[in-house]
Amino acid sequence: MSIELSHLVSDLTPERTVLFFGAGASIPSGAPTVERLIKSLADRFKIDADGLSLKEISTLVEKKVSNRRELVATIRPLFKNIRPTGGLLNVPLFKWKGLYTTNYDTLVEQAFKLKAQPLTSYSSNFDFSQPEVHDAQKLFKVHGSIEKDVVDGVQSRLIISEDDYDLTAEYREKLYNRLKADIDNARLVVIGNSLADTHIKEIVNWAIRVNSEGHNHRSVTFVSYQKDDNRASLLENKGFQVTFGGVDEFFAELAKKAPESVVVRVATGDPLDAAPVLQPVTRSVVHALGSEDSNVGSMFNGWPAKYADIKAGLTFERSIVSEIDRDLDAGQFRHVVIVGASGVGKTTAARQLMIRLSGRNHFAWEHDVSAALLPDAWKLVAERLGSDGARGFLFIDEASSQINEVNKLVDLLHAKSLTSLSLVLVSAKSAWAPRIKSPYIYRYGREFNLRRLDGSEVDRLLSLVDNSGSIRALVEASFKGFSRYERRRRLVERCESDFFVCLRNVFASEKFDDIILREYAALNENSRNVYKLVAALQSAGVSVHRQLVIRLLSIPSIEIVGLLASLSDVVLERTIDQRQGIYGWVGRHQVISEIITRYKFSDQDALYDLISRVIEESSPTYQLEVRSLRELCASEYGIPRITDRKKQNVLYRMIMSVVPGERVPRHRLIRNLIRLGEFEEAATEIRIFESDFREEGPIARYKIDLMLARAEHSPGILDEDRVAILREATAYASTAISRFGDNKYVLNAYAQVGVRWFKYTGKPDVFDAALDLLREAEERLADPEISSMITRATRVFTAAPTVLDAADALEEVGD
Repeated sequence: MSIELSHLVSDLTPERTVLFFGAGASIPSGAPTVERLIKSLADRFKIDADGLSLKEISTLVEKKVSNRRELVATIRPLFKNIRPTGGLLNVPLFKWKGLYTTNYDTLVEQAFKLKAQPLTSYSSNFDFSQPEVHDAQKLFKVHGSIEKDVVDGVQSRLIISEDDYDLTAEYREKLYNRLKADIDNARLVVIGNSLADTHIKEIVNWAIRVNSEGHNHRSVTFVSYQKDDNRASLLENKGFQVTFGGVDEFFAELAKKAPESVVVRVATGDPLDAAPVLQPVTRSVVHALGSEDSNVGSMFNGWPAKYADIKAGLTFERSIVSEIDRDLDAGQFRHVVIVGASGVGKTTAARQLMIRLSGRNHFAWEHDVSAALLPDAWKLVAERLGSDGARGFLFIDEASSQINEVNKLVDLLHAKSLTSLSLVLVSAKSAWAPRIKSPYIYRYGREFNLRRLDGSEVDRLLSLVDNSGSIRALVEASFKGFSRYERRRRLVERCESDFFVCLRNVFASEKFDDIILREYAALNENSRNVYKLVAALQSAGVSVHRQLVIRLLSIPSIEIVGLLASLSDVVLERTIDQRQGIYGWVGRHQVISEIITRYKFSDQDALYDLISRVIEESSPTYQLEVRSLRELCASEYGIPRITDRKKQNVLYRMIMSVVPGERVPRHRLIRNLIRLGEFEEAATEIRIFESDFREEGPIARYKIDLMLARAEHSPGILDEDRVAILREATAYASTAISRFGDNKYVLNAYAQVGVRWFKYTGKPDVFDAALDLLREAEERLADPEISSMITRATRVFTAAPTVLDAADALEEVGD
């Protein structure tokens, strides 16, 4: 017996409800039905459509009667000028756990735009790489969108013919995997025109399979516009609920529910009021100082120093902090870049600086590293700061992982002449140096390299140990008895890292690695498996979260609480997005994660298997996992740690298959193919890249590298042929410079052409021209890496080489 629509809605909570719009769900708003689509195709192409499905008649049109362009051109006009009305306009008023649709129309997108609510829409696997706005509603379009198709020259398909279904099977599988995760502890409500629709049947079969696979029974309700008691009975026999009504009726009933609370935005005087979307992903330093509790034991065990720890005097100040603060106040530069190796205290130093800046009545914020940076929103904040005559500072940790967004923000600030917002960027030097940066980062900023402790820092650390009872209690057993002079000698000799590494390594009698490994050994086997997995993934740049761990280790959800309790000292869970059910898992410190990884994944095959499984099990519908796949390509503990380049290439290809919109794995694959001498394969990948996207700086650089490699290593050709290839490379490099003159790797590749040209012709003209351009870029961009390039290129050239390896040009990554 079907239930009443009012009964369905009475206990429905949008935050725990996934809406799935099946075919015909938007009929009340005038969208074309499946029947109308079939009739239009039959009339236009003179086909007897009796008994044919939409997929079948579309395949006939595409393959036998006409072509795809005509097929799409016939369908699109039917969707022209349709607008959302009635219940659809109310969809954006609620925060849904998820939104899915099998419809081609853009009615949901239009409704969100009309209500000025953020929406991220996915209609192909290329969309997985698009920027994500925090807390924006996500709409997954299972069958693509009427606006995008390959006939338009884009990598997206209107999924309508048999070929479309075959070619997009992996994309739809990713969406259904996401749907499976979304409806855990939630309700799935499928709204459609008819229970007889093939798409509804597809969802029914999927839901049956999901319920049979898991321990938890998923609650699924079908809302059908056309009353059909017989099919309703069949569905109810399978454990599903059925009710009759349409979108308008559904939302009319929902509107009767009195909301538990109404969010009203109040102007607080905080510049973030100009961009409320930043509130959930931004931490105010003032608020952190007033609300956090200090915990020296946590810091001693490797968790990062919090603002409260610094305020409580539990850290020693790094020398660069006062230097940066003084020069910022004097207006010598606007932006700050702090780089260094893992574990030298970059984050703590940056937080010490932010406290100083906040103390001078500047606004000081820290960006949540697990969330996407939103340049346009921060531009609005900068404008508000400027209009109020105030100044703000934004601390972005691990800035290299979001370098494109950082570059865009810096460019926006420069374009609008906004000096009110300054950036404090922190990154591992090995990850920061190769990245292409906005020229305005160094034009208006300065880089500081944090290294081992200097003499004054050692003295401050000793004073901290002497004067802080809580810290002295942690270290006195192994440090007791030495005079201050003797303690200082040992610190100077052995201290290369930040606060906690100093305490645990210098003050302890054991080797630091042994301390970490003993902690690992004390855990039970299940906890060890989770710990080493989290450590390996974190060190490789992966943003670990609960669902990813469950997928990789096949852990039942009911065991999660117990596991976290057993890992309370080494792994922390924090909420990233409660509505989406994303809970991040983080280890204590990058140095600790790298130690665990080095010992527990020393075998190359084990590391390869782990990374393979991570890629296979990844769900690109989560932006967190897309960023992780990107970082796997760049982190020294990720794919680059695999020594076999052919195995690396397999992993890069796997990532490209999962997220074809990502450029970094494509760049790395091309680079490896050139290094392996597989020139034809490299050229093919370059052509495919340009077909999917367009030519860009890294690809221009790899084109030059490919020509150099051919000139140097092609067997059996004469030197005059090598010179001809180099002449082609020179001409192309000159053209590329005119388009990508700010890309230091294109400039460096030009210099490499000059070195080879000199080798084969004895003429220095090409190298001299390239060196002049590098020096101009050094002055214009102020990037210290360009200075190093000039030094290396000059050294190689003056050595008058007779044997050169084209791979020399590929030492820097530059993705």
